Amino acid sequence: MDTAEHVLSKSYVSKTRVGVLAVSTMGMASLAITPSYAAIAKFFTLGNTSVQMLTSLPNLFMMLAGLLIGRLTATKIKLKTLTISAIILVVIGGFLPLAFHTSFAFLLFCSCLVGLGQGACTNLSQVLISQMLPEDLRQSTMGLSTTFTNIGGIVFIMGGGQLAATNTWINNYWIYIFSLVVLVVVLALVPLHPQAVTGDAENASGKIKLNKYVFYCAIWAFFTMLLNNVLNNNISLFVVQEKLGATSQAALTSTISLVGGMLCGFIVGGIGKRFKYSSIALSFILYGLSYLLVGFGHSLIMAFIGSFLVGAAMSIAMGQFPYLISIAVGQNSVSMALGVYVAIYSVGGVVSPFVINPLTTAVEKIGLNAFSVSGVLALLLGVICIAGKFQKNLVEHALE
Repeated sequence: MDTAEHVLSKSYVSKTRVGVLAVSTMGMASLAITPSYAAIAKFFTLGNTSVQMLTSLPNLFMMLAGLLIGRLTATKIKLKTLTISAIILVVIGGFLPLAFHTSFAFLLFCSCLVGLGQGACTNLSQVLISQMLPEDLRQSTMGLSTTFTNIGGIVFIMGGGQLAATNTWINNYWIYIFSLVVLVVVLALVPLHPQAVTGDAENASGKIKLNKYVFYCAIWAFFTMLLNNVLNNNISLFVVQEKLGATSQAALTSTISLVGGMLCGFIVGGIGKRFKYSSIALSFILYGLSYLLVGFGHSLIMAFIGSFLVGAAMSIAMGQFPYLISIAVGQNSVSMALGVYVAIYSVGGVVSPFVINPLTTAVEKIGLNAFSVSGVLALLLGVICIAGKFQKNLVEHALE
């Protein structure tokens, strides 16, 4: 009897883990249209700033999704129901432009639907891990979730670009068929009535309570996103302006970042255990070194290496934060804590150019650029993170 139950439990865990990781692939769904920026700008006679709203505006809806999901998961609505609804939003927002694409305002509306669904999936994937999987698998699975997020990003961006190249930018939206595939996987593998995992009984009662460590994690994640978007916002222009390569090489540099994040995600769990008190500081130091390589390297190879390391740094940080939050609060508070975390860190991606660009302008006379400025800022944040013992204090609080 015990053996049968053990086998059943392993089967449940394996299926649930695959289903949850599939949800993580929706984490970059809003970036699918980026390969068609130039074509869309030409079609609607728009400037670069206007067409970039197709991916910047969804960030605001990711913030909304974070807070909304945090509230909804505290109700009696099943996690699987919320997850399916979130993926359906991505499907609808991705497919509608195939039928209606003569209004840029409508495309923005569709992007916002995708952003809302993407933000909900980002939050829910971590909630599903923390509530449906045993504690000994959570850290490694949260690390793997960053790998699957990057895999999804590669599928959406590269697949969308290939589809757009076949005929017109409108075909770019066919890549959202991938979100339909994810929907089927979630329907099949994520349980509607999850089994109780170790520790649920003693932590499931009581009011929702968020402590200071939730907000510390959210603030450090805010800086992570602020730094990470420096690559997304500047690398293409940098490669072309510095004459390091053509537009195709610039696009490849961005893709290499996703590969770095994907590969590093496989070992994030091990990194978290080895650097129990310093994995977040490690990610900032990695950001710093990678951006200094790009900023001062002045070669395409250095840009490739730096981009790869940026993806790795992102994977370490975003794989660790949800795990740290899950051990910092009671089981009943995890959903709301993750909602606050997603809402706050999303702002970092939105404000990144408004912080980095003025800093760069202020020091460009001494030969610094956006990457070298960001590298110095990242190293400074890494030192502050270590000196402040943020992660050490959080882990020790969780053990009490």
